Amino acid sequence: MHAFANKSRLVQKLASSRSTTLDRTYIGQRHDIRSFLHTHRRIDNPVRTKSNGAGSTRGLSPEVDNDEIIRGRTTGEIIGDIGRPIGTALGNVAASTASMLTGISITTTTNQGPTWNNHGAFVWHVGFNTTGRTGWIIQDIVNTWRAKDARGNAVASPVTPHFLEAWAVDNAGKVTPSIGTDNDYWDNPNLVTTYGAVEGHLATRAKLYFTKTDPATQGFIKNNPATNAAGLLSSTTTPANLGVVRLYRYAQSTWDSTGAAPIHFGSAGP
Repeated sequence: MHAFANKSRLVQKLASSRSTTLDRTYIGQRHDIRSFLHTHRRIDNPVRTKSNGAGSTRGLSPEVDNDEIIRGRTTGEIIGDIGRPIGTALGNVAASTASMLTGISITTTTNQGPTWNNHGAFVWHVGFNTTGRTGWIIQDIVNTWRAKDARGNAVASPVTPHFLEAWAVDNAGKVTPSIGTDNDYWDNPNLVTTYGAVEGHLATRAKLYFTKTDPATQGFIKNNPATNAAGLLSSTTTPANLGVVRLYRYAQSTWDSTGAAPIHFGSAGP
């Protein structure tokens, strides 16, 4: 789930629907993929989950340390999928404390999804909200990917393992680029038809910061070929002095389209 989203689609929408707005609203990663995004859920809210045949025992063959496949995941992936929402919730406790002390917070509003469709397709559209003014929201994304094709060969990852992307915040708190109320799309296409990935596991973790420093002065560029951020300002190098994390987010999924009935299940939050 995933860490990639098709940003080019967003760019095309912006170009056709806006007059003087920025080139794009981020949502994922280039026209191949879209990054996941955050819907604001507080720690006491349940993590959203959805499954499509999650009880299946089909899955990838062990690749690392002879990990056993259980319900489509290696034991290591199961541990990661369990730990990711817990770590996100604990991290947001600290982020909430920092927000109270500094007066700056970042939350999200989910406008669509998160939805796990067949063959690895995923949809999650969110808008960003912040009490910060006249600055930038920086999202630091880490993606992990494991997939195979119908012959059992590994499918190369279409997502950048680590990159950062930025949105501008004006003096009224408006976050841009945007399409309507959406600032970010974490969308994945049909992974079978797009990449030939018939089974696999994808996970994304994100940390959001608020900064007063223009990321363009720190090496961030639009349409950066080294990232999946498309028209957003982005970089693979973490800038100095980002400060404390204002929000943690994640999305993860396991898909398997090799059987009579495809399965795709996962979770996302907050």
